[in-house]
Amino acid sequence: MNNCCKRLFDIAVSAAALLALSPLLLWLVYAVRKNLGSPVFFVQERPGKDGKLFKMIKFRTMRDATDANGNPLPDSERLTPFGRRLRAASLDELPELWNVLKGEMSLVGPRPLLTAYLPLYNDFQARRHEVRPGITGWAQVNGRNAISWPEKFALDVWYVDHQSFWLDMKILLKTVKKVFVKEGISAAGEATMPVFTGNKRKLVIVGAGGHGKVVADTARLSGQWQGVYFVDDRADRPSEILGFPVLGDSSLLGNEILPQEFDAAVAVGDNAARAAVYQKLHSLGFALPAIIHPAAFVSPLSRIGAGTVVFAQAAVNAGAATGCGCIINTAASIDHDCRLGDFVHISPGAHLAGQTEVGNLSWFGIGSCSRQAVSIGQAVTVGAGAVVINDFSDGLTVVGNPAKPLVEKQI
Repeated sequence: MNNCCKRLFDIAVSAAALLALSPLLLWLVYAVRKNLGSPVFFVQERPGKDGKLFKMIKFRTMRDATDANGNPLPDSERLTPFGRRLRAASLDELPELWNVLKGEMSLVGPRPLLTAYLPLYNDFQARRHEVRPGITGWAQVNGRNAISWPEKFALDVWYVDHQSFWLDMKILLKTVKKVFVKEGISAAGEATMPVFTGNKRKLVIVGAGGHGKVVADTARLSGQWQGVYFVDDRADRPSEILGFPVLGDSSLLGNEILPQEFDAAVAVGDNAARAAVYQKLHSLGFALPAIIHPAAFVSPLSRIGAGTVVFAQAAVNAGAATGCGCIINTAASIDHDCRLGDFVHISPGAHLAGQTEVGNLSWFGIGSCSRQAVSIGQAVTVGAGAVVINDFSDGLTVVGNPAKPLVEKQI
């Protein structure tokens, strides 16, 4: 959308909305005053276009409550039932129409976040400030607060690169639907959205074999961690591998302090073994984020599960979704609307056509491929170079062109 046309649209709609909604706004002023007291409005500095600060105005939804030391209590304790209803209906956002009219915000754009986050962004995430922030945005209609920070930032930057009049209309219509559906208002286990703490934790990788080297290099190139380390149980393990320090054996992972400083990744090719290690790390309190090579293409309209690694030149297209702990190996492709279960391994050069479904613990060998809309069961092994054109049930090994069962095994 041309910037001038977008601005004229913002002015016309925000002015008309403020006038038309004035009775509702006056009632909300009364209701907030009655339920929460003064002040009625929540005013806070937020970064706008190019990071320039402005004062964003919303209706107040939380009560003033502090602990014995004067620090504000968590959001879950300050957010009242009345405030929850305001947020669920997005009525707390209506005063931002004034920010839109003044030119500090737009109707559609990345949501303005806290100023404290500014020094924490990497170069990619900072691109969200190339446009005016919005009352609603692409991230809000694709998960709102229920998606992770990396997903939110990816959606924000996707909007920056693809903004148009018709995309804005689509977002506005979807926003109306979201208000009625009331989904994605908060993140799992949170009253609102967890605090963004930045990108520079450390990463410990379990498994220092050949696969571990590629995982470590992918993590390093992603720029997401300030340091990458290994743990490995081999008796003859070296002190470092390709410049990545080896901290010791896996017994170190039981140190309860370690999850506070380190995220974790599992570099084990075997699906069942990877699942076992993943579950152990999860039980110990480690975060297991997805690791994506900068030379991979992952659509912001896809969903990548926790602990999944996407290697160089791999592609995950719009509408696709992976479970946790998957491997999308070098130059593999996952086409639109594919569904991968947990701990699936897609080997180098393997290609899944659109709408393919793959069950937990299944493995596509090097150079294999699937026809569109086939269904693969759990713990299925697809041999190297195999061409899958039929559905297969659990536990099979299939080979050939077209792929046929080689041997049935118990799972």
